[in-house]
Amino acid sequence: MNSCEVEHFYEAEITVVNDQGEPMPDFTVETTVEVDADYEPYREGVTNDMGKVSFSYYNVAILKVKACLICDPTTDNEDEIYGEALIVLEEDKIVPITVVVY
Repeated sequence: MNSCEVEHFYEAEITVVNDQGEPMPDFTVETTVEVDADYEPYREGVTNDMGKVSFSYYNVAILKVKACLICDPTTDNEDEIYGEALIVLEEDKIVPITVVVY
């Protein structure tokens, strides 16, 4: 990178809450997008005590955000506490989003 090039950042701060607005710690959060590209913006993390998890990316994107307590696609767990949302990453910004789980 030479002195004329600027390095941009694309970050997401995801907060998981229940339907009462209370933070949900220890939830698995995944971000995905269905694209035919070499770069897969998949991220996975676990929320902290404040129900938050953060991810960094290499480019702007519109991502599906999924939050679940027990994320096991091989089972049909009707009692799963789960939520989804969409996030639009922006250049040089930390984009906040809240996912409500039910």
